Amino acid sequence: MYSIGEFSKMVGLSEHTLRYYEKEGLIKVNRDNNNVRIYSDEHTLWIESLLHLKNTGMSLKDVKQFAMWGHMGDETMEERLALLKNHRKKVVEDLEKLRQSLEFLDYKISLYENNLGNCFS
Repeated sequence: MYSIGEFSKMVGLSEHTLRYYEKEGLIKVNRDNNNVRIYSDEHTLWIESLLHLKNTGMSLKDVKQFAMWGHMGDETMEERLALLKNHRKKVVEDLEKLRQSLEFLDYKISLYENNLGNCFS
């Protein structure tokens, strides 16, 4: 069990961000008798999942939906699977666009390097 300060350091998110995630329903946090937030190792795994979704460019709306379904339990597994599959398609498309842009950058870099080399010959 971890306090918000300890947990914040463990997951690399500010206390403010953790409170925001809780307010937005992205994470459900238990509280002790004094109403102090208590985090567990299970929360660490959940935060890692949310950060992966965020890093893939998933919209906040979809991350919230995924979290809501996750909190509801196994009966929402099909919905979560569909959301992840749809998002995966978008990520694959984004990767292809990035690959094409990287090829363009490599081409331009090569062009400039060759032109600079010719200027000094």
